[in-house]
Amino acid sequence: MSDSDDLTDVEQLILGGPDARRFTQDSPVAPDVWLAYWNEPDQPQDLLLTPLIPTTSGELAIALRDRLDNGPRKETHTVGLAHTASYVAARLSLDELLWAALPLSAWWLRDLYLNPAEGLTAALTGEHATDLATQSRRELAWLGQLAGLLAMRHFGQTWRRPPSAKRRLTALGKLLDGREVAPVDSPHLLASVSRNRPATAAVNASRLAIKVDAAERVFQSSTADLAWAVIDSGVDATHPAFRKRNREGVPAADPFLQQENPDDPGKVEAGNNTRVVATYDFLRLRDLQSGVLEPEGSKPDAGAAKVGDKQMARALTEGRLVDWDLLTPRLQVVHEDGKYIPPVFPHGTHVAGILGADWRSGEEGLQGTQYDLKGMCPDIALYDLRVLGDDGTGSEFAVLAALQFVRDVNARSERMLIHGVNLSLSLEHDFRNRACGWTAVCREARALVASGVVVVTVAGNQGMSTFQTEAGPRPGFRTVAITDPGNAEDVITVGATHRSRPHEYGVSYFSSRGPTGDGRLKPDLVAPGEKIEAPLPGARRGRQDGTSMAAPHVSGAAALLLARHRELIGRPQEIKRVLCESATDLGRERAFQGAGLVDTLRALQMV
Repeated sequence: MSDSDDLTDVEQLILGGPDARRFTQDSPVAPDVWLAYWNEPDQPQDLLLTPLIPTTSGELAIALRDRLDNGPRKETHTVGLAHTASYVAARLSLDELLWAALPLSAWWLRDLYLNPAEGLTAALTGEHATDLATQSRRELAWLGQLAGLLAMRHFGQTWRRPPSAKRRLTALGKLLDGREVAPVDSPHLLASVSRNRPATAAVNASRLAIKVDAAERVFQSSTADLAWAVIDSGVDATHPAFRKRNREGVPAADPFLQQENPDDPGKVEAGNNTRVVATYDFLRLRDLQSGVLEPEGSKPDAGAAKVGDKQMARALTEGRLVDWDLLTPRLQVVHEDGKYIPPVFPHGTHVAGILGADWRSGEEGLQGTQYDLKGMCPDIALYDLRVLGDDGTGSEFAVLAALQFVRDVNARSERMLIHGVNLSLSLEHDFRNRACGWTAVCREARALVASGVVVVTVAGNQGMSTFQTEAGPRPGFRTVAITDPGNAEDVITVGATHRSRPHEYGVSYFSSRGPTGDGRLKPDLVAPGEKIEAPLPGARRGRQDGTSMAAPHVSGAAALLLARHRELIGRPQEIKRVLCESATDLGRERAFQGAGLVDTLRALQMV
């Protein structure tokens, strides 16, 4: 039997469940988790565990760690156990998922009819084995078939015809090998298990195309007292495009110039002469927490941070809610000469430049040029929230943490400090795993909008694909290709068009088309996303393409709308409505262009 035939069989088992009338499974484990163990049978998988209300993520993390510690754990891989306010991240092998995580779910008792301390193989081969065909035991039989097949795959076994139940259970027993002994005191902690999905990075002429230049001349709105968070790979705070300027427009010579503390005369400290207010690296969060929460016997993680603060270590080991006051100092990238760590991957700096660059002809890096390089809002304040690493990839867990951090920052302040968020990144959504727009990252994006923050994200770059035809592979276009968090209903999802000739070119060939997997209209708007010139790290500039470049144009339009009409601050749904209703129709299909091309001038005039 070929691997493709095997995969078809296991997909039918995962998606069909014990009853042929069903098209999805009822277990708390998403289908793509099972398939990940099939595709990488000897590797632990990076997972996101959602606690069952009213359990907190901290309580779930501690319960999982305790089970891994108290059970006969033989693996030495790093679990990387960490949590945000709503989710737990952990790297688990297949057997750890089966004996350590799943018994924490209500499903273990409700649908499998297992005693909390009863082992899976014992239940499948013991006194209840003859009852597996009955309705009350079908779910257990289904899990035994699936887990047994994955166990056979784990041990490299092959088969020419569907293997027998006995052969599957033998492999499953070998996989678990006595690892079912840890009892569960409270089996109602876990709601669901999904993959910790990888996140990837999905201005002159473009400003003219969406009428920012005209809006600037007519309304002369300043965004100096507004702030936007760029959740990306990092913004180079030393770049001349982001320097603060005096009243004459002269930029600061040094981004971190030493200056005297006005509250402590005689004390000299670094001054932040950049519009990048602060930088936080959320890729550190998992190492920071797993340095405390890692189960005994785990493989040492060279990247894990050592936590010297007894207060924070105690909070983590007691399963308390995430305390950003304790975590923030350890996530912050210091803005100080000799200590600042600039980003390596250029994507975030480029995105931030489209939104807020102010880089003028003749200045460092633009010597000999005839033009200024300006973003949508040349005086806006920026928060650099890093969730993508030096290779441009990150994880859903880091994105979730950054979104929750923004909510926390605003909640702790007397006034809104961060007015909007730009998410020029995408996570692929498999419709079989979660309802469209209800994945972890979509839920957090919607919660941020509900808190009053404008959230702008990308449609994705999945508009074109290769299809297998009788004549061989051929390029073609895809619909229903919106990525997360663009599937979230409340966010502003942006597709791409040409930077200066949108009416001629329409929607960019790479831009993801809608509708969403559940039939909602997306994207919401399009904006320039082809050959967009903007700053790059190290006082450089360059052109990049993608819906990643389109999103910050809409972020800028939203910020200008807030600057002109302050009563709209905290009303992101109204901002979205105005931008969509004032957009310019490009005459393309609604699932391609959304409401049309964002029109900054018309949006400002509409209110």
